[in-house]
Amino acid sequence: MLYRLILGNFASFAEQIQFDMFPNIKRENFIHHVYNDEQGLPVLKGCALYGANGSGKSNFIYGLQFVKRFATDFNLNGNPEWIVSFFKANRFKLPIMEDMPMSFLLEFGNEHGAYIYTFEITDEGISEETLYKSGLGKVESTLIFQRNDNVLNADTKIFTPEINKVIERQLGSNPSQSVLSIVGRLHLIDNIYVNDAFDWIANKLEIIEVGHQIPWLIDQLSHQNEMMNFVKEVFSTVGLGIQDLSIKNESFDDWLKHADAEDKQTITQFLESISKNPGDKNFSKMNRQFPLLTVTEEDGIRTVKELLFHQLGKNGYIGTMECGTQSTGTLRLLTLVPAIYYAIYRHKTIVVDEIDNSIHPILIKELIKLFENSDSNGQLIFTTHETALLNQQELLRPDEVWMIEKKWGVSNMYSLNDFKIHKTLSLENGYLDGRFGAIPFLGSVDILQNED
Repeated sequence: MLYRLILGNFASFAEQIQFDMFPNIKRENFIHHVYNDEQGLPVLKGCALYGANGSGKSNFIYGLQFVKRFATDFNLNGNPEWIVSFFKANRFKLPIMEDMPMSFLLEFGNEHGAYIYTFEITDEGISEETLYKSGLGKVESTLIFQRNDNVLNADTKIFTPEINKVIERQLGSNPSQSVLSIVGRLHLIDNIYVNDAFDWIANKLEIIEVGHQIPWLIDQLSHQNEMMNFVKEVFSTVGLGIQDLSIKNESFDDWLKHADAEDKQTITQFLESISKNPGDKNFSKMNRQFPLLTVTEEDGIRTVKELLFHQLGKNGYIGTMECGTQSTGTLRLLTLVPAIYYAIYRHKTIVVDEIDNSIHPILIKELIKLFENSDSNGQLIFTTHETALLNQQELLRPDEVWMIEKKWGVSNMYSLNDFKIHKTLSLENGYLDGRFGAIPFLGSVDILQNED
């Protein structure tokens, strides 16, 4: 589970800001929204982030996405100067932070322990990277490794001289990459804590941005019956008139017989271009971020898979429709429901940017309830503008709501837990009235007034 994230000198965040998932143990409502993890630490399962347009919500998501990428993306595009370019493009631009490093801290935990992963970036590259086994404030944290520039200081029981040489050679060829990604991707170390920390960031933390492409969706649904059944159940109960979903499997040769000319040309050329290359030979045709069909190759046999919607019509008629015929809202829902599934059944930490995008607030509310009422130790963290979700009697505790506010070009974050809020107070009304900040400030808008 995600415990906390600290960002400093990044995008619109100047001095370090801290976000955390720790509950106010004095609050008595929605006790089931708090999960006591394997370390005995109470942690919130869900969190909503609010703020005006341009306040920094997307920067928060971007920062978390970058931490994941840096920690797990081995070789980082193969560009030794990439991290320097990133620093120059994404540091806080106003002069007050001119000489400060860009800093990141991620604290998280699972059944094997809790970890603190940190790194700093300057205009010369990675100045520091550390991994600790966290003491969670109860005991002193234990250093697993520390990198200063490209020099490694680590527990010699874990990092032998031979392994150190491999790591430092990798850093010498590309100092933009992380020690954690080198160790994790090359499987250099048989240590439960190092591998556990890498695995959590790589596989348990998922970030879904607004334009997030999901070319793998059809293939995943066709191979995971449990996920497919969950998606079917949700879609059949949300009032869209969709009775069922199915995956149509067709041989590539048969599909070619009725495919339109554009699809034939696009897909055939792509498959020909990768036919001589080892590795992944799958292809997904996308409509915006949504897959319309997927071509897979196994043992030299190509299969076309399409996701079909079975729509209820008049007099009990059920029509079969392809993905391309569905509304943006329906397809957006198709990205969220599997994410909810992963949070509930795979115990992942799912972070969604603009969860309400193109989806009705009542439907979003029910999806959040579905997750919060589950027995999962996963997490659902999301940004939103939808104030209808601010209901502490029905949906969210005050400590599950964070605000992001920008003043004088600087974004700050704070929790509603910082306010004295009676359990009967309407959070929505309080927010819209400006009691908690983080709302748009509108001056005189007169551009539409008629001029004499």
